[in-house]
Amino acid sequence: MKTVRLADYFHGHKGRVSIVAILASILAVAIPTVVALMAGVELSKALLIIALPLALLVPIVIFGVLHVALEPLDMITRAITHVSNQANDATPPDINQPRHEASGLKQMIQTIYDRASLTAAPAADSHPETELSDSLPCGIIVLDSASSVIYANPHAPVVTNSQGVVSLKLQFRADNTLAEWLASDDRDKVSDQRFWERIPDDVPERPERRFFDVLAIYEKGAANDMVTRIITIDRTEAYSEEEEAVDFISVAAHELRGPITVIRGYLDVLIDELGPQLQGDQRELIDRLDVSASRLSGYVNNILNVAKYDRRHLKLHLQEDRLSHIYATIADDLQLRASTQHRLLAVTIPDDLPTIAADRNSLTEVLANLVDNAIKYSPEGGQITVTAEVSGNFVRCSVIDHGIGIPTSVMNSLFTKFYRSHRSRASVAGTGLGLYISRGIVESHGGQIGVSSKEGAGSTFIFSIPIYSTVADTLAAGNNGNEGIIESSSGWIKNHGKIGG
Repeated sequence: MKTVRLADYFHGHKGRVSIVAILASILAVAIPTVVALMAGVELSKALLIIALPLALLVPIVIFGVLHVALEPLDMITRAITHVSNQANDATPPDINQPRHEASGLKQMIQTIYDRASLTAAPAADSHPETELSDSLPCGIIVLDSASSVIYANPHAPVVTNSQGVVSLKLQFRADNTLAEWLASDDRDKVSDQRFWERIPDDVPERPERRFFDVLAIYEKGAANDMVTRIITIDRTEAYSEEEEAVDFISVAAHELRGPITVIRGYLDVLIDELGPQLQGDQRELIDRLDVSASRLSGYVNNILNVAKYDRRHLKLHLQEDRLSHIYATIADDLQLRASTQHRLLAVTIPDDLPTIAADRNSLTEVLANLVDNAIKYSPEGGQITVTAEVSGNFVRCSVIDHGIGIPTSVMNSLFTKFYRSHRSRASVAGTGLGLYISRGIVESHGGQIGVSSKEGAGSTFIFSIPIYSTVADTLAAGNNGNEGIIESSSGWIKNHGKIGG
C-alpha cells in the first residue's frame, strides 16, 4: 500500500471536498431550474430569474463555508506534519490569534505539541534503552550539538511553543545557567558533568510550580549527536516544605519587627540620657545590647526581604547617590559593631567616585551584611577593610577580611537561601539569609556580587553597582524604577530559551 505523505493530506482532501462542492453547486442550480421549467416557466425567464443568480451565489456561499470549515483541519494537519518524523516543508500554524483561543483550537493544537514533546526523539527505530528511559520515574532529556532538545521522556520538564520547538522548562539562575556551562564546555572540555539543586520550572506566583535537582552530562562528539544528557529528579515535595517554612517565618518576622523597633528606641533613649553616667562595664553592656538589637533587626529585615526576592518583587526606586554618602549613614553602627567584637574596621570610599543608581536603604543592608559577616568570621584583633573604585561602567566595592576563609567546595553555595557550612553553624550565629538577600538587592540594581577566598587566609566579597550616567536614560524612561535595568542585565531574565538558560 502506498504511504501518503502527511504534508500532502490536506491538499488532497481539499481537492476532494472542492469536487463535491462543485457538484453540489451544479445540483443547487439545476434542480430549481428544472422544477421551474416543469411548472411552465419559460426557459429564458428560468435562466434569468433562477439559474443565473443561483449560479453566481451558490458557489460563493459554498466555498466561503468550506474555507471556515476546513481552516481547523488545515491548521491541525500542519501541526501534526510539523512534529512528525517525515521530511516536510510545512509551515507551523499561527495559533496565537484571539479567535483561535476563544474557539479552543489553540488549546487543541498546543495539546498536539505537548504530546509530541513527551515522545520527541531522533528519527530512528525504537531502542530498548529508549523504552527503559520512558518508564523511569525521573526526567531524561537529550540535547544535540546545537543545544536543541532531540529527546524528552514523559517525566521531563519541557515545553513546546507554537512553532513546535521543544525546550527545557527550567528557571536556572542567571549567572549559573546550563547554556553558559555548555558554552564553556564546548570550548574547553571533551566531557564534563554539572549538578544543580533546587531548580524551579516556573515563577513563584504559579501554585503548580515544581522543583528539580538537575544533573547534566556532556560528551563532545557523542554518537548520534547526543551530546548532552540531562537527568531531572522531581524534589517538589521536599523543597516545598522549605518554601512554606519561609512563608511562616516571614509572618513571624513581620510581627517581631514592631517590638524590636521599640527595644531599639528605648536603648537609644537610655544611651542619650544615661551615657555620661555610664562607666566601664556598664557602657560596654549597653553597647552590646545596642549591637545585638541592631543585628536582630537586620535578621528580621533579611527574612522579610527573602519572600520578596523569591517572588521577583524587589522593585526598587533608584536615585543618583554616592556610595560614600550611603556608607556614612551606617558608619557609626558598623564601627560600633567592630569595636565591641574587638575588630579593626578600616574604610576607604573616596567621595569623588562617580555617582551610582541606588536605593539607599537596600544598599546599606548589603554593606551591613558583608561587614557584619567579615566581623563574625575574623579573629579577635583582626582587620576588616572596605574599599571602592571605578571598574568600567560600575563602582565596585570590596569588603576584605583576614579570617578563616571559605573552602572551595562550598563557594558555589554561599549565595543560596539558608546555606551555612557545618563549621559556621557550630561557631557563628546567623540565619543563612544575609548573602542570599544581598545578592537579590545587588542584582535588582543591575549589578553583580561575588567572592574570592583562600581557606585560612581570609575572604574578599565584591559587589558592583552601575554608574548613574550609564543608566540615567533607562531610569528616566521608567520613572526611576529598576525594571528596565533588571531586564537588560543579568538579573531576572526568564530562562525560557532554547535550553532553559
